Amino acid sequence: MQFDLIMATQFSFAIAFLGMFGGGMYFAMIKSTLPVEHQANAVTSSVYCFMAAIIYAFINVKYGIGTDALAKGDYPTVLRYIDWLVTTPLIVNKFPEMLGGEDAAAVAILVIVADVMMILFGWAGETSINFAKGPTVIGWAMFGVGCLAWLFIIFVLYTAVTNASKDKLGPIKQGLSRLKLFIVFGWLIYPLGFLITLLSNSPDVRVARELIYNVADLFNKVGFGMVAIYAIRQMVREMKIREAMQAL
Repeated sequence: MQFDLIMATQFSFAIAFLGMFGGGMYFAMIKSTLPVEHQANAVTSSVYCFMAAIIYAFINVKYGIGTDALAKGDYPTVLRYIDWLVTTPLIVNKFPEMLGGEDAAAVAILVIVADVMMILFGWAGETSINFAKGPTVIGWAMFGVGCLAWLFIIFVLYTAVTNASKDKLGPIKQGLSRLKLFIVFGWLIYPLGFLITLLSNSPDVRVARELIYNVADLFNKVGFGMVAIYAIRQMVREMKIREAMQAL
């Protein structure tokens, strides 16, 4: 296994921790600058970033700089799934938070249930692979079911969420459209990472997967929250402009 790859991955664990912690602080500090009805959005982002930072703190202790776990073929799979199990429901809940209204509750139930199922099936599949130290029938089956759950989330986002956002202001509609892309393309990294465990036992490939996961986690958590906050701020700006125009 390449030493440089292990070092890069270990440093990325530390960077991911700092990024998540910094993101959590940022969202907590800007909450008061948002309209009261949208402050929960910043709180949600702050909470899931801090949760992820705690998990990455544990990862750094066991797998980070100065440890030899990665070199021995030990990977933070369990800790990652704990992270995703508690943070991704909060992430997908951002869609109903931004929508508000009567449609929000139905959307929240659909996307959160599908998300939890996706994570649990993925956890069961990768656990089976890790115990067998190679591909298993259960692993392939759980991979397939998990992918179906992810596709169902995408279906809900591009049907129910799209329909419910038709009457929203432009910035909110644009923000929701951008957030959908995170779920489609940003989350694509994770089933591809699962697929790697089914197709390859190469230590270098698996360590590289951890490095990519770290980058993807930062992008999909902190970046996701920043896009949502930007949409809300643009909405506030547009509303002020409209009010000023009406006052003339």
